[in-house]
Amino acid sequence: MSKFATNSERGPGVCASLSGLVLVTAISLPIALFATRARAEPPEAPADLRATSTDEASSIPSEISGPTAIIRMSDDAPMYQPNSIVIRAGQTVEWVNAGAVSHSVVDDPAKAGKPDDVELPPGVQPFTSGNVMPGGKYRHTFLLPGTYRYFCSSHEMDAMIGEVVVKPPTPADAARVASQLHAQPWRMQEHPERDSDR
Repeated sequence: MSKFATNSERGPGVCASLSGLVLVTAISLPIALFATRARAEPPEAPADLRATSTDEASSIPSEISGPTAIIRMSDDAPMYQPNSIVIRAGQTVEWVNAGAVSHSVVDDPAKAGKPDDVELPPGVQPFTSGNVMPGGKYRHTFLLPGTYRYFCSSHEMDAMIGEVVVKPPTPADAARVASQLHAQPWRMQEHPERDSDR
């Protein structure tokens, strides 16, 4: 057997014998090849823990999955784009300020310059976004059917008025909205007209 180097006692020196090198290579090579081919297969997760596919996303509440409709607020007419939409109860609308100045979304009759610029279903509490600065967003989830006419507090006189018509929910949507209200009791304060549903 040949040796690369020896020490003072005639044993293997700094370099191992050729046979030792072959032995190490023979053991290491299969391990390295096996490791590159190995794949981890995770166990099947229960349905309630799985990531959601696009097909399943429709069952996610709109507050989680995103708004149903997006309304663009602009400095030029029409200032709400679109200025009228139709959605179902339980769906969320998002207003995005694409203008250079602040805008708002107000459906409070007490804050309107003209009474016809506001409309709410009976018993619904008004909402207001406050000032939405350029690039900012505001979301509101509509839980009850009816017509919601709103305005921009800074531009009501410029006819910045919009409307959301909320249709009754489908049976599946109605069950989801009811469960949201019962799972999130603070929402009952936002919608006291539903207290009788408890």
